[in-house]
Formats: sequence, structure tokens, C-alpha cells
Amino acid sequence: MKAIVKTERKPGNVEILEVEEPKIKEDDDVIVEIKSCAVCGSDLHAYEYPPSYEFMKVPVILGHEYSGIVKEVGSKVTDFKPGDRVMGESNQYCGKCSNCKTGKTNICLNSKMTGLMIDGSLAEYIKTKERYLHKIPEKLSFEEAAMAQPCAVSDHAVVDNTKIKPGDTVVVFGPGIVGLVAAQIVRVLGAKDVVIVGTDVDMELRIPIAQSLGFKTINVQQSDLSSELLNLTGRQKADVVIECSGANKALQDAATIVRKGGAITLVGIYNKPVEFPFTNLVRNEVVIRTSYTCKWDNYENVLMMLENKSVDLKPLYKIYPFKEAIKAFEDGLNKKVLKPVIRI
Repeated sequence: MKAIVKTERKPGNVEILEVEEPKIKEDDDVIVEIKSCAVCGSDLHAYEYPPSYEFMKVPVILGHEYSGIVKEVGSKVTDFKPGDRVMGESNQYCGKCSNCKTGKTNICLNSKMTGLMIDGSLAEYIKTKERYLHKIPEKLSFEEAAMAQPCAVSDHAVVDNTKIKPGDTVVVFGPGIVGLVAAQIVRVLGAKDVVIVGTDVDMELRIPIAQSLGFKTINVQQSDLSSELLNLTGRQKADVVIECSGANKALQDAATIVRKGGAITLVGIYNKPVEFPFTNLVRNEVVIRTSYTCKWDNYENVLMMLENKSVDLKPLYKIYPFKEAIKAFEDGLNKKVLKPVIRI
């Protein structure tokens, strides 16, 4: 079968290769014929191969945001059969450690990331386990279903780790897919004003997409954050801040824009230590929560929201044929597209 493989521990070195097709080996195995696979930021990092990615298995088939059709199942698989339309989870959790047993499968002590530590879904087929699959609604496209994984990250951040009250003013830093979907979920939960914050680099593509979805926006490099928030909402401080960018400056700005007694949820991944004004946050009793990946019910939640169209993904992605997979990676790295989705 054809697959997109990271072949060497160097920047680049991603190729479309012929590899062996996976086979059923255990009784809970499921073979999925991939129809669509979205390119995640971690796939782009794997392409670039920065210093923090030495943990990767190389060579490895990339990809972990996928949808497709069940081709074959092991002898003890009961919830899925050949022909079922499915999407898969990204983290393979053990189900046996103390975190898994208490429902925290997203921070499994033995977690393995598909497409980085084990072979992934940028291929014609993937072998996975029954417990990592979800059936997708018949009216949902394979492209949208493949994107349910990053949407589930947003759902976990907002629904599980942030308290949103009707009438809240919420600021979301980072107009990537996680931030834009988080903002949509916040709006569903009844926030009055949802403002998305970006920078100069977001003005060509991401900020216009946020505006097309009906959100107020601020370019923090061109406007004073507090003054512009006042202009847009009538308030200088937010009740809730959700930081999805992973930018050090955004984290510092989040601390300045949240009100006394407000809350900050940290979703972004930071590539170096950040100075953070904890003393002021303590004195203001600001609640700080962190949020990482997602759990089984977050996938189910977002599949339902995508089906009933309370979350709109269509402005967020561009479809590439499999033969143009390398171009999809390059366009993602060069910010020519918000979310590349490869149709297998």
C-alpha cells in the first residue's frame, strides 16, 4: 500500500512509499481503509524535525487524524463490522494504568501517539484497536470526520476544563483549528462575546476565517489588547481566557486581560520556559487550568456537534489528493492553508 513516511531524523525526508499492508494479528484488531486524513501540527513538526522530536520512531508512517471504512475485524470485535464508517482516536492508551482506570485516558501513563510512536494513518490502511474507534454519522463527510480529533481537543478544553456561563466575555488566543473550534463551542455554551486574538502572521488567512465565522477579532501586534477589547465588548477584562496558541507572549497577555476572579485555560504547547505573573494572579484569585488532548466522550460530543452543524469546519480546511501530500505539508508549514486534509 502507499503511505507517507518520515524516513530519516532530519528536516524534511518525508516521502510517499510502498509499504506492507497491515494484517489482523490480535482478536481486538480492526483494519480501517482510510478515506481522509488531516495533517496535524505535530505532523508538520515531524516534517521539520525540531530538537524536541527525538522521541519519534523513524521510519514511521505519519498521521493520526483519520476517517474511513472498516475493512476487517478480529474475532472478538463486537461493536464494529466491515463497511462501518469510522474515525479513530490519536492516542493509544493502555486502559490499565491508574489514570486510565479513573477515566483520564488522555494522560495515560503508557500512552503512544499514533503517527509518531507507532505507524499512523497517512496511508491506504491502518490497523488499530476497537476501543479507539467511533462510528461517524452518515451525513458527515469523511473530511469533517477526520477533523473530529482536533475538535475533540477543543471540546475537552472547553467542556471539561473551563466553566462557561451564559453572558460571559471570552477571549481565545490562537486562531488555529483548536482555537476556532473552541470559540465555536464557547458560543454554543452561551457566552455573550467571544473575541479571537491573533498576530500579523494570522491576518492573511486565519483572522479572516475567524471573522467569517462571526467572531470579533484583535491583532495584538497592531492594537492595545485591553483598549480594543473595550471597543469590541464594552469591557476591558475577560471572564475567561482560553490560550490555544502556544506563544509565550500570548500566555503573558492572557494574564493581563483576565478579570479578578476569572479563569485561564492553557491548551497551547510552549517550546520554552515562560515568565508568568503568578503573584498578581494569586492576589486576583484567577483559576488556572491546563488541558491536554481529549477523551472518548469528547469525540462523541464533537461528532454530534458536527452532525447538527453547531460547529462549522468547512471554512477551515482544504482538500489535497494523496499524490499532492508533500505539497499539503509545505502549504501547512507556509501557512497557506489552515488545515490540509489529504483524501486517500
